[in-house]
Amino acid sequence: MAESSHDRALNVAKELHDLGIERQKQLKEEGVLAGALFGRQRDLASIASAINADGIVRNGVGEDYLKTIKEQTKEQDGLNDAISDSFPGIVSLSKGAATFANTLRVLAAANPLLALLAGAVALFKLFTGLAKKVAETRKDLGVSAAEAIKLEAAFFGLEKVAALSGLEASDLKESFAAARDNLGATRDEALGLSLSLAQTAMKSGQTADQLTKTLSLMESISGASRDALLSQIEITGQMIEQAGLAPGDIFKDLADNAENFASFAKDGGMNVVNAAVAAKKLGLNMSAVSDTTESLLDFESSIEKQMEASVLLGRQLNLDRARQLALTGDQEGMMKEILKQVGGEAEFNRLNVLQRRALADSVGQSVENLSRLVRNNTATTTAGTVASTTSDPVVGVLSSQTGILESMDSSLRSIKKEL
Repeated sequence: MAESSHDRALNVAKELHDLGIERQKQLKEEGVLAGALFGRQRDLASIASAINADGIVRNGVGEDYLKTIKEQTKEQDGLNDAISDSFPGIVSLSKGAATFANTLRVLAAANPLLALLAGAVALFKLFTGLAKKVAETRKDLGVSAAEAIKLEAAFFGLEKVAALSGLEASDLKESFAAARDNLGATRDEALGLSLSLAQTAMKSGQTADQLTKTLSLMESISGASRDALLSQIEITGQMIEQAGLAPGDIFKDLADNAENFASFAKDGGMNVVNAAVAAKKLGLNMSAVSDTTESLLDFESSIEKQMEASVLLGRQLNLDRARQLALTGDQEGMMKEILKQVGGEAEFNRLNVLQRRALADSVGQSVENLSRLVRNNTATTTAGTVASTTSDPVVGVLSSQTGILESMDSSLRSIKKEL
């Protein structure tokens, strides 16, 4: 026999009655502040609107309303779990306030003067500690006292979450300052970014200042959101590390050569990242790559230097392909092509001083850099084979993951619009 609507309503009412008893017990144990934080009073008020203290359904209340109250109360449990996980410090402080108040009441009953003294000492410690933190915030961020108080209150909760990642308050403040200075973020925007920036900076081996400069560069050539770009930076850092390089060095190199990045970046900037990785493996940096690119793109001068070097070398030097790759922004391919034209270390060592200078000049490098280039290229390849940077699986993953992240970001934005 099917259960009637009346019976279902009675069952829900019984569940609500049990939930109400549980909420009263929690409120008593946690205190008023924690109860307010967890919505205990609100839950009790909602339950009381549907049933009385004995669990009897109130007049005019139907099954649907009872179910709604039950679902809302259960949803609050999930929200409270998230609050406890994200802001354990605030939860502890709220519960501690109730314990402290109870202690003062006991002391007041035994010795009013002792209770007054204990309360004064506690308040003194609280306010002196707060004043110290506010002063530090004013000094670190250069804000007014009123602004520092607001920021310190915001950082209080963030610090507890950040501690789970091994971060400290100073990391959050550095990220906050970097977001304002390098991203032009408002106070609220900088606060919202400070935790994710600090976490990404730590994972990618950068300072907050370096990270925000890198992020700013990527924003200039990408339509992806900051969250997607931060994920891309984090994944890119992991790939760079797998290639045996320090992510912080590569990202710093990119930030230090912002003009080159802005000029030649495509595919989310991964072509320039790949070039930086390849250059690092060959003992160079992006400044050297940029010098070569600019030299080759000065076509008239580049062709003239190529002809002079060909005469001195006694062989035909052909940099047409390298110039074409430089023009299309494929700096990694450009360096590979130059290595083909320059030759190996043994061949370079047989050249006299004038030949070395002419060869280096033709590709926009110093003799020292060119010597380092051929030496490191020979050390990482077999005889007569060009460095395999372009076939490196790590570089391949770096190139492919940009499109994936941008696709995910686009999907998430579509979902948000529908909600």
